[in-house]
Amino acid sequence: MHPGYRLIIGMTMSVALLCGFLHNSWPDAAVSLKRLHVFLFNLCTGGALILYFTAGRGIVTSKVKAYFCLTLAYSLCAASGLYLPALVISLPLVIIVESVRIKRFSFFPWDFFDTKTPVGDKFCHAAVLCLSMALVMASLVILNNEYFHVLNYEKLSLDVFFLGYSFPISLVTMSVMFSFMKPAEPGADRFLNEMSFWLVNLGVITFFVFIIIEWFVPEIAAALVLSLTVFVIFYLFIKNAPDAQQKAFLTSGMLFLVLTAFTGIFYIARYFFPSLDRYSDFALTLHAMVSLYGWNLSGLFVIIRFEDFPIRLNSILPVLLHWIIVIVLAPFGRQLAVFSIMAITAYTVLLFIVFLSKGEKKQWT
Repeated sequence: MHPGYRLIIGMTMSVALLCGFLHNSWPDAAVSLKRLHVFLFNLCTGGALILYFTAGRGIVTSKVKAYFCLTLAYSLCAASGLYLPALVISLPLVIIVESVRIKRFSFFPWDFFDTKTPVGDKFCHAAVLCLSMALVMASLVILNNEYFHVLNYEKLSLDVFFLGYSFPISLVTMSVMFSFMKPAEPGADRFLNEMSFWLVNLGVITFFVFIIIEWFVPEIAAALVLSLTVFVIFYLFIKNAPDAQQKAFLTSGMLFLVLTAFTGIFYIARYFFPSLDRYSDFALTLHAMVSLYGWNLSGLFVIIRFEDFPIRLNSILPVLLHWIIVIVLAPFGRQLAVFSIMAITAYTVLLFIVFLSKGEKKQWT
């Protein structure tokens, strides 16, 4: 990817984090900064990198450029309450995403059921499919909540539902991880790979449904199953991933994902242990930051520099800075302005280091 495109993506990600801090201190803004925070990272940059990775040619295609520009317009409309234009824009977005998916894979995801298809490819297909499904379902939620009012669930709100745009990024990060690992031989590892694919996809979808309809016991059961799956994937990755620079970023990402599982279970547990409720706001903030800017960003780091590795930098330094931002600066930045300034500054430096450090140019494979 040309450095200019990396710079645009890095700037968009920095603005996304800035919106995440501003929405608390500027609640009366004409535009929902909370939504922009989610959209700019998940839908705009995350979605564009999913399409870039899926196309697999190491260049930013015209479809990726069109997608990125349209999602910027979509984000501004949805964040401003201009739902009709958002609905109109969502149609070409779905067409673009589906055209990329069908060209790389197929219209119906037959490969999900083919044990010979690499699990990395399955996760990539699932990521693109979920991205288009998320756009369609978001439109249906807008139609329901703003116009038709057929379903009436408290959690079926736009702000809650729009968080689902992070799931495709999580899936493409899984794709990067499994593609990086050596192919599994027939036996236990291949079975665990296949099982992990189905448990992650069906588990997250089921978990999200339980959140919407507020079934707390099944919700925590699904969270526990997903957490166990995370540990299985971590084991497979450590066992089968070769020693290369990408492994440092992806191992860090897996540790972020483990922390995401723990904070998520802790947040749900407050329904059963009311004494934990006093920590719920901080737990939710930490969970969101670790998931969005920890786990997901680790995968996007590898995607955006996919053809450049090894990058000419000491991997330990950006990984350490990444953890300081996500665990300390960003969560406390929601409460104290000085920490938010430090978080944005450190985050921008981190993106500059990873995105723009010189790499060894290789042919995309």
